Amino acid sequence: MRDDAILINSSRGGLIDTAALVDELRAGRFTGVGLDVYEAEAGLFFLDKSLTPVEDDVLVRLVTFPNVLVTSHQAYYTVDAVPEIIETTVRDVLDYTAGRRSENVLVPRS
Repeated sequence: MRDDAILINSSRGGLIDTAALVDELRAGRFTGVGLDVYEAEAGLFFLDKSLTPVEDDVLVRLVTFPNVLVTSHQAYYTVDAVPEIIETTVRDVLDYTAGRRSENVLVPRS
């Protein structure tokens, strides 16, 4: 990969070894990095954490780079996707309350 590459990940956080990414950024090997996902993002985003220190040292170091942007997972948030998510959720709730098996349920009802 060229040293002036731009890395964008909006898929899955686990696709990126973030500690290795920090090392590569420190070595100047990326022009920019945009992460819409982070492998340890659970509990970090969508909450008011303004009075709580971030304990994830890798994430803290990652966001200190001026050429890195980390956002809470927003890639799904499109005009097409959101109505589909809502429709699927409502259909699953209706199926569940009616005792029907939903195609989206991964575990059997007891």
